[in-house]
Amino acid sequence: MSTLFDFSTPEVTHDHVQDFADAKVNLPTDTAKVYRAQVRTLRDRLETYLGESPDFGLKKMLLSGSLAKRTALKTLNDIDVAVYVASDQAPHKLGELLTWLADRLRKTYHQIAPENIYIDEPCVVISFKGTGLDVEITPILYDGDPDWRGYLWTRYGQDRVLTSIPMHLDFIKRRKDANPGTFAQVVRILKWWAKQRRADTSGFELKSFMIELIMAKVADGGANLDDHYAGLESFFLYIQRTALRERIAFADNYALSGLPARGPSPVEILDPVTSDNNVAATLTDGNRQTIVNSAIEALDILSWAKSCQTKQDAVTAWKDLMGPTFNA
Repeated sequence: MSTLFDFSTPEVTHDHVQDFADAKVNLPTDTAKVYRAQVRTLRDRLETYLGESPDFGLKKMLLSGSLAKRTALKTLNDIDVAVYVASDQAPHKLGELLTWLADRLRKTYHQIAPENIYIDEPCVVISFKGTGLDVEITPILYDGDPDWRGYLWTRYGQDRVLTSIPMHLDFIKRRKDANPGTFAQVVRILKWWAKQRRADTSGFELKSFMIELIMAKVADGGANLDDHYAGLESFFLYIQRTALRERIAFADNYALSGLPARGPSPVEILDPVTSDNNVAATLTDGNRQTIVNSAIEALDILSWAKSCQTKQDAVTAWKDLMGPTFNA
């Protein structure tokens, strides 16, 4: 008697992938609450200090990065925080600005050992030795814009770029609201995939913010995000189809008709707050091709995983994609 296989249902299902994400990929909710509470404590102390010292030059502290967007991985070991500083009171050269900021943070948080507040360009780090958690505080030069636009230095270049933490968070929130329960989870799984590729593939330089923006472009295009297979395939198919040669930009905060001319960078993923900032400017054409090749390989693995006739083979396929900790 022959055995019939149901090829419509893969051996490793959406639910198996979700179980893996909950166990290995996602930052646990309780841990995230502890981290956010730690930042709130810092912010409350700063606001108290500002109330006592209105000419201190610091204006506002905001949680930023993946923890704020709720796209953080379980392996998170530092928290991104932005501090808006008065442009007319603070130095405008990065080194001087960081020294100025570190001095003010040591005065604000005098209960923290001074050596645990140190400069690591382009930010000042507050290191909590008890938890092993670092809070990376990035200064933003602020001139009073009502949408909290200001200028910061990126880790990958010395040029200042315009940004707004609230506008970035709103940008991601709109995509999450349009795809509740799926957009953020697929982004986290993709970040985990990229983490594996950075470890095993030379020249793979796809950063987390780039992943978020590519996935936002894919979601805006009406991609099917009903399950993790579909979400991942949509992301990898977009990279395969465009080879990352198609400019990515968003109409949330600027007109697409007024974009600047293309620059020399082989990949252009424009910041949703300002079209003048290409967040992929550091990628070489070799980096681009490595990312494209990795995406094509990922598509092949997903196709194989869907058609495997045993669960063992399907799990092996997913291990190739997500690393040796994958299980189902």
